[in-house]
Amino acid sequence: MPLTIQSIFIDPPIAIARLGGSTVPQDAYCWIESVNPRTDGETVIAPAWSLDVLPDGSVEPRLPSTIRLRDGDLIRPVAPFFEVWALVGEDGSPASTWREVPVTPVLLAKEGAAESSITIRVDAKNRKAARRVNDANLVFGTFPAVSMRGDEHTPAVLRGVSPPVIASPMIPRGRSIPLGSLQIMRSRRQPADGTTAWTKDVNVEVIRFRFTPAQGRFYGPPEAARNTAQRPPAIEVSEAFLDSAAGWFGRAAGAAVQPSDTYDTVQPSSTRSLGIVDDTCEARIEVTVALGARARRVLTAHANVFVGPPDFAPDRRPFLSLADELNDRVAGAAGRDAALSASDHDHWVEDLFERIYETVSLLNVDFYRRARGLELTGDRLARASIPNDELPQPRQAMGGRDALRNPDVAVGAASDTEPLPLSEHARTRHRALSDIYSLREFITLRPGRLEALIRRPFEVEEGEQRGDRTTMRMPPFMRQSNALPLTLSGWQYELVMAWVRAVSPAAPPAAAIAPTPPTPRPMSRAAAERRTAVIARLDRPGRRDDT
Repeated sequence: MPLTIQSIFIDPPIAIARLGGSTVPQDAYCWIESVNPRTDGETVIAPAWSLDVLPDGSVEPRLPSTIRLRDGDLIRPVAPFFEVWALVGEDGSPASTWREVPVTPVLLAKEGAAESSITIRVDAKNRKAARRVNDANLVFGTFPAVSMRGDEHTPAVLRGVSPPVIASPMIPRGRSIPLGSLQIMRSRRQPADGTTAWTKDVNVEVIRFRFTPAQGRFYGPPEAARNTAQRPPAIEVSEAFLDSAAGWFGRAAGAAVQPSDTYDTVQPSSTRSLGIVDDTCEARIEVTVALGARARRVLTAHANVFVGPPDFAPDRRPFLSLADELNDRVAGAAGRDAALSASDHDHWVEDLFERIYETVSLLNVDFYRRARGLELTGDRLARASIPNDELPQPRQAMGGRDALRNPDVAVGAASDTEPLPLSEHARTRHRALSDIYSLREFITLRPGRLEALIRRPFEVEEGEQRGDRTTMRMPPFMRQSNALPLTLSGWQYELVMAWVRAVSPAAPPAAAIAPTPPTPRPMSRAAAERRTAVIARLDRPGRRDDT
């Protein structure tokens, strides 16, 4: 029996688009491990095959020689591409036998269809103001959703407007807020293997489309563009056209809305909104393919785009990502742990602690301790302060009297040469723990320490109900989207603790405990490579050392 299309899907099903004022989209890049010993971290970014959109809507692959993130003062937006794929198999066959193939004009023709048989529908909405005051009239976006045929290759602008049925629209009739655009690429015949440098990496024949986000602008009522004694103008006059009587200006966000400090207010000490919105959005994209001369079968697939701000540290990986959150919901940690060999588990833990270090390297720990460190009482306080510790407010979380602090390590005072002593200490410590052998040694020398330091998933301690003030449980002073303390995901925490249990030494009898120094452990591959590179640099002919 012939193979036919059984279902379709969009790759990727979820993407993050990032705002940017430049008209040139960001080239593609990937994370790779650095081999430079002077790199502050394990990760660097490297160019990957990128797609230039030609005037006719087709694409031309290009491998950049460098990564450029901005054009002058304007940041390049991240505008993700999506591809339409199919699962093909014999009619009536089990789904396990189907295989994935790209949807191309040739594949569609075999099914009695064409590019015009494809419909792409985009529904983009911004619900921030509506959520904060629980008012659906403040939603704005594509009313109605934008639809395009697969053979239409001109970009479709996504215009954000208020719902058409309300009496007092926030965005006046006839005005709109640009939320980006969507363009369906023109398919072109794939070159034969070996005729170009990219044929094995990029398919230009597949049906694909691109979502380009907005520029990152702010809009509000005329009041937001005025210069007052309390504040300077918050937006440009050209973007001050929203209706101040629509319900967002002057309104206080509900007490249940967290974080509560993420919208502009009429005065610094006020909770009343200045009425400003931005041009981010969430977009639901639906692809429909009508197969057969009379559309006897209609297949549908969906994808989602979340528009966010620029990534100001693209060579730093977060320790908690969207992928981690999805993994937390796909399967249990026990199943993942069983699927990992000992070496895989080591690699996973080392990678996580490298990501933790890369996050810490961006964090001003001194500032966030002052802003969000909980004032400690009771058994959270050590009897005496750490000798020679010079951090201010010793009773505050991570201060000299914090019972969670290592009593053998003092942190100096801020100085001209070391203005952020706590941040530097955190980076130094986490840099060491990003090596798997150093982490093993830490667990051997201080059993139970890691378990005490790492916060359990979604754990909220006494006094942390809002997340504005927290203890130094890891990750310290960071909060999640609902303003509660940030934590590892459930599956990350379970895998870390399973690894700790596996590598922890068995407790020896009391008589066998002796203060003997630990046995030196071999360096990891990355550490050995760093040492070799440093020695080679120091031995370079003609090198002058003025130190």
